[in-house]
Amino acid sequence: IIVLGGVAGIEECVDADETMEISGNESKSLFDMWVNVCQFQGSRTIRTEEAVLICLSRLRPALFPDQVSNNGKKKKKSSTVLSQVEFSDGSMSDESE
Repeated sequence: IIVLGGVAGIEECVDADETMEISGNESKSLFDMWVNVCQFQGSRTIRTEEAVLICLSRLRPALFPDQVSNNGKKKKKSSTVLSQVEFSDGSMSDESE
């Protein structure tokens, strides 16, 4: 699961949730890993749709290591990723092929 913070950040969300027994300053303890994927963003906030694209592009090498070579160039597309996906109707859509 990837969690993106709100305008004020995850810490503020934790502080605002009355059911949480920790403070916002301790919110990192809720996650196995805390990664700032846009460290030098230059602005206080990023729109959600931008944050999703930035986050997934930064995490892609870790999620699909067989598709990126050491020099950063894409390797030949592997079919192993698609072969591991289950489709609800048993077949890929035209867009997935």
